[in-house]
Amino acid sequence: ISKKSNPRSNRPKSKVRKGFGLHDWMNLIRHAKDLAQRRGAPIRRDITPQEVKLHNKPYDGWMILRGKVYNVTPYMAYHPGGDKILVPCLGKDATVLFDKYHSWVNLDGLIGALLLGYVKVEAMRALTEEEEEEEEEEERLS
Repeated sequence: ISKKSNPRSNRPKSKVRKGFGLHDWMNLIRHAKDLAQRRGAPIRRDITPQEVKLHNKPYDGWMILRGKVYNVTPYMAYHPGGDKILVPCLGKDATVLFDKYHSWVNLDGLIGALLLGYVKVEAMRALTEEEEEEEEEEERLS
């Protein structure tokens, strides 16, 4: 891939802090009991985008990826690009951005332990329509 076609080439490299590499994260997943902080609650199937929007802080961060809702708070320190990249995505559907840079990543293997549940089907349709309207508006303004 040439530098011009690689969207990651323009980003500055960030150094992974000692103890916060991929190996450390995978080790944590294997040994932690409740990383998603569900406290024994079952996987939900009725999470609305409005509920996700309430969890938009680094200390309480949820994110929608491919219709699934994850509590990414425990992962933020382990993200190779740093938490600054994740913070603007908290409380939102970050699928498009995630797929732009990480389409090859196995979500279940990387952050499956952080799964809270699924976006309610009706809400997901509305979210998709809202995104399409935003894209149309951006095209008109361009």
